[in-house]
Formats: sequence, structure tokens, C-alpha cells
Amino acid sequence: MLASLFSGQTRSSVATAIAFCLTLVSAPAFAAPTSYPLTLENCGVRVTFDKAPERAVALGQNSAEIMLLLGLEDRMVGTAFWPTKVLPELAEANAKVKLLTVESPSLEAILAERPDFVAAQLPILLGPDSKVAKREDLNNLDIGNYPAPGICNTRQDTGDAYGSREALWNMDLLYREIDELSQIFDVADRGRK
Repeated sequence: MLASLFSGQTRSSVATAIAFCLTLVSAPAFAAPTSYPLTLENCGVRVTFDKAPERAVALGQNSAEIMLLLGLEDRMVGTAFWPTKVLPELAEANAKVKLLTVESPSLEAILAERPDFVAAQLPILLGPDSKVAKREDLNNLDIGNYPAPGICNTRQDTGDAYGSREALWNMDLLYREIDELSQIFDVADRGRK
């Protein structure tokens, strides 16, 4: 209707301006490159990354798929713990990454890939009660590590892989994980998308 108030050249200019404004509103915001060293609060611990990881291992399907969605398959040297099939749209990228095991890997299997970073979806894969790796194990070897924010308050007192939480899981935890992984790997623009 606004364009009908104008005639000829002006109508075209108004339509172009409206289209441009709509593009700006719908376009993802620009995300600045990561400034290293990057320090994050992760599960009550301050973790610092001096540069983007180059040899990452993802423990757990969720962590692996997030990293694949961020386009990081060229920096992933292994994955483990896959309870279901990979998302179809990620199958090609996932095929480029070594599968250590569909179950819980051993610490030795992880270390054999010479990782400089390990991300984990569950406390049984990386945490104080883990039989795979504890943060201290990786810290002592100078391997960056990142347990998913969704597991920070998870306790292993239920007898299953998923544990129990004091507070319900919510999508904000997933968005935080995507954002922080995109910062760690200096692909924040991909994380915004």
C-alpha cells in the first residue's frame, strides 16, 4: 500500500528500500572472529584456548553432529559413541571422520589420534565419574576439553549413561554449546546460522 502512494521511479525506489530492509532484518548478524586467547566458563571451570583446535575428537553423537554442522570435519580426527545413525544431511561430512567406536572408547584410543581438543556429550565420556576420561587426564596432557553445558549439572547416580539433573535440560544449553564451540573453532558466523 505504501508503494501505491508513490508513482513511477519513486515507487520502484521505495520497493527496493523495503526489500533491502527486510534482507537486513532476516540476515544473520555478523559474528566477529575469535580473539585468542579465548576463556570460557565451562561446567564451573575456566578454560582457555590459545588457538583454534586442529585435531578434535567428539565423544557422543550430539557433540559430533554439532561440530559437523559447523563444518569442522576437516579438523576432526575421531568420533565415538553413536547410539543412532548420523543425520542424513551430515552423512557425507561424517564419512570423512574416523569412527573410533560406536560405544564408549578407551582413553588410549582417543590419545592414539593425537587430539588437541576433546568435546563430550555425556558425563560417562568426560567427567569426574567417567571411565573414559576425566578433565584432569586431558589437562595433564595439554589437551583442550569441553563437556557439553547440558551435562554440567548431571550426576551419575541413576545407573544409566545419561545420569540425573537437578534442573531440567532446556534449549538454551544447546544454543550455548553451539555458540561456544563456534567461538573455540573461530567459526562464529557458522554458529550464528
